[in-house]
Amino acid sequence: MTDGLTLEGDLQDIFLPTLLMSLYRDKETGILTIDAFGFNKSMFIKEGNVVFATSKFPDDRLGESLLRRGKISIKDYVLTSKQISAGKRLGEILVDSGILTSEEMIGGVKDQLIEIIDSMLEVSKGHYLLELTDFSTEDMITLSIDMPNLLYQGMKKMKSWKMMYSMVGPLETKLRKVEEMPAFFSSLELNPDEEHLLSLLNTPLSVDSLLEASYLPQFDTYNILWIFITLGIVNKETISKKGTSTKQVSFEEIVEEFNDVFSLYFYKLGKKNEDIFRKSYELLRKTFPEYLDDQSGFYQYGRLDPDDLIFKFKNVEEGKRIEILNSFLVEIFYGLTFFAHKELEKDSLTEIEEYIKNNSEISAYLGKSNV
Repeated sequence: MTDGLTLEGDLQDIFLPTLLMSLYRDKETGILTIDAFGFNKSMFIKEGNVVFATSKFPDDRLGESLLRRGKISIKDYVLTSKQISAGKRLGEILVDSGILTSEEMIGGVKDQLIEIIDSMLEVSKGHYLLELTDFSTEDMITLSIDMPNLLYQGMKKMKSWKMMYSMVGPLETKLRKVEEMPAFFSSLELNPDEEHLLSLLNTPLSVDSLLEASYLPQFDTYNILWIFITLGIVNKETISKKGTSTKQVSFEEIVEEFNDVFSLYFYKLGKKNEDIFRKSYELLRKTFPEYLDDQSGFYQYGRLDPDDLIFKFKNVEEGKRIEILNSFLVEIFYGLTFFAHKELEKDSLTEIEEYIKNNSEISAYLGKSNV
């Protein structure tokens, strides 16, 4: 993406953890704000990692957070809340009153930030605004946890079956561990049952078989598979046309999966198609000149040239090639939909959504249930 770029839309059009992993891979800096049931909540992202969060929801305030976790008494909460004034925050009052030490207050703030971030991950309806811009952390108590670990810990607390199923898929879906683990993998603190589940994926296995072999309860198994896919340490495999064997999805097949969706957008936009596709192309080319230069077919016909991309990716480390390709194509998709959704009628958007859901593997790459 590009510094100074602003993206906004409906949360139903994205899958928040997938977007956050994309920002992590691209080392983006900016502020992501969502409207959660009428209250704004924001993540402050520095070079791909969430370092701070804010919320307008009353129950997300520091006092309420400390009270819920038993760090202060109700009496402490009531008395110190009355002392809050302009220029004097609750944390300062709690320390000055001897109720908390400075270290306990800082720890309490960091726990509060995690609670806000976790609550944002669960929101699937409402408005979002992503502003790619720098910000100062001078007055912030910041987190020092990388994005994959933040998502790993946060998504384990989530209980949305719809989100899990839309990413993992039906029982016959076959999964396999990626050939080369990303650098962050060594920092993930998997428990023994999760390690066992991942070890089963050294060879392709169906979700049904994994549910049977896993030591975890079945719901928890789906949850962990969902996290593995989101973090990019497990991939889906596709069934061959005869349905008798599975194969790892190839570079060209992934490009063509996205091309099919790009072409559908191109067709539905009618006379506006070239203009809309050119706008997204020019914007995205600033971020991906090494891949998008000489890809005029994108705005002329609504398709990327897979042969050209294969050539341009030849110097990318083989073990990371598919992962980087997926991240690149997801960025193209989001850039296109940012412009296209403003022009398309509801019926056209519904038709595209149904195509993605029923006829394309792209839903697995995007990790969402709705366009």
